[in-house]
Parts: sequence; C-alpha cells; structure tokens
Amino acid sequence: MSYYLGIDAGGTKTTGIIADEHTVLARATAGSIKVMRVSEAEAAANLAALLRDISQQSGARMGDIVCACVGMAGVIVPRVEQWTRNALQAQLNGKILICGDEEIALDGAFFGEPGVLVVAGTGSIVVGRAQNGAIFHFGGWGPMLSDEGSGYWIGIEAVRAVLYANDHNIDTRLLPAILHQWRISTHAELIDRGNLVPGPDFSQLAPVVAECANAGDAVALAVLEKAGRKLGEIAAHALEKVRASAAPAEIPLQLAFTGSVLGKIPQVRNTFVATVRHTFPEVTLHLEPVDAAMGALWRARQWKKFSTP
Repeated sequence: MSYYLGIDAGGTKTTGIIADEHTVLARATAGSIKVMRVSEAEAAANLAALLRDISQQSGARMGDIVCACVGMAGVIVPRVEQWTRNALQAQLNGKILICGDEEIALDGAFFGEPGVLVVAGTGSIVVGRAQNGAIFHFGGWGPMLSDEGSGYWIGIEAVRAVLYANDHNIDTRLLPAILHQWRISTHAELIDRGNLVPGPDFSQLAPVVAECANAGDAVALAVLEKAGRKLGEIAAHALEKVRASAAPAEIPLQLAFTGSVLGKIPQVRNTFVATVRHTFPEVTLHLEPVDAAMGALWRARQWKKFSTP
C-alpha cells in the first residue's frame, strides 16, 4: 500500500495527516519541529512523536510513505530546510518536499487552482497563485512596516485612536479598557507603555477592541472597520493580479481567508468582504477555515509535479 504524508509545521504545534490515494487515514498533532523556535533535540522528539502517533492510528508503516510534504515558515534559511529534510530522511524512505507555509495554505484553500488567500492573525499577509502557478505576495513585511489589518495593527491603531479621542474630547470606553488590559492607570502611563523599545505586544489589544465595538463604542468600531477596508483593498489588488495573469481568458476568481482576526471579529470580516465585493462582486468566497495540513497532503499526492529532477 502507498501512503502520503502532509505536515503543517507551525511555531507552536505540528499537524500531520496520512492518507492513501483517496482516503485520509489519520491526523495527529505534536509540538513544534521548527529549529528556529525549539532546540534540535526537542524538534526531533516532537517529530518522532508525531510519526509514531500517525503510524499507530493508521496502521501504516513509515517505510511505505511515497512522499511527505512539509510546509513551514523560514524554509529559505538553509539550516531550517536541511535539518528538516535530514530528520525526515532518517525515518522515511519516500520523496520529501519542503515548502513555505503560505504555499500549503494556498493548496489547502484551492488545491492548485488560481486564487488569493488572506492571512490575518497576529500578523497579516496576502498570498496569491496566478494562472501559470506563480506565487506572489502582498504585505507581510512585519508589524512596524506593514501587516495591515492584523491583530498587531489593530492594537496600534486602537492606541492612536484613544490618544486622538483624548485630544478632541471624544468619549470612548477603549481608554479604560486598554488601561485595564495593560494594568496601568493613567494617560501618561499609556503613552510611556506605547513608546517602549522594544514595544509591548499590541496584538493583545485586538480582543479588547472587539469587545468595545460589540458594546457599541464608535471609536473601537471605526478601528475594526478600517482594518477590514485595508485587508479588502490589498485582497482586491491581489485578485486583479490573478485576473491579469490569465489575460485574455477569463477565469473564476476565488478568495479564501484564515487567521483569528478575520475568523473571530465579524466587524473586520464584514467590512473586508464588502470592500472586496465592491470591486469584484463575482468573486467566490471560501468561508470555511483553511486546512494547511490538507494542502501539504495534496502536494504530497502530486509529488511528481513538484519534484526537481
């Protein structure tokens, strides 16, 4: 029997799926195998635990895996790519594919077809696949330079909005909510905290902004709607690039999203969708969460297409 293994190697956990040509047989999770986040010893132990769990659940032998595909951030770092490849080769006999986490997320959303994926969690990035298979990116340059619409961006915008409201005598429950979250008590302390180097984790304020918006706070709602517009505008640019890649032929436009901001904050999501549909009313929206591990499995099954000679 031939088996295929897809692995989504995140910074805090690793998800693996094993399947034959047609059927998923088992799914398991373990700790991170990213050697930029954990030691090599810990990564090796986590990988061994993952493979052992998958084998026990499915009854499949690791030696019968035709191809394993791993998606993770940081694969452009030679040490990360080489360690991961060597660790898998020590336990598997089949072909090994290693690619970026954005690639398996795209595959999980569209299974090789053209489309745009918006990732908005702590950070943000928009990733697209053109008609010819080329992958391109918008944003994702880090919290201080980019990451529009992310949790970190929402936190910074909320503090800016609170300071503006204070200067213009606008009432907002965001001020006491942020002070409470940061365990401080004065406007001066807020300014000091916001200007620290290195700075605070502004992404922790995103749920606070959402709570205030749900309670009817206009300042908080404006921050969330601005986040949705920013993400929608970037997604529309990416969709335009996908469409241009297929000229002169028309192709269906597909858009998916993942991450806690778009997944859990409806004010951001609704504005995001409305912004995209204003430019591309015909776009097909994939509303189900993207399963990146399934994308890695899809790529493992298609291994001949992605293998280098």
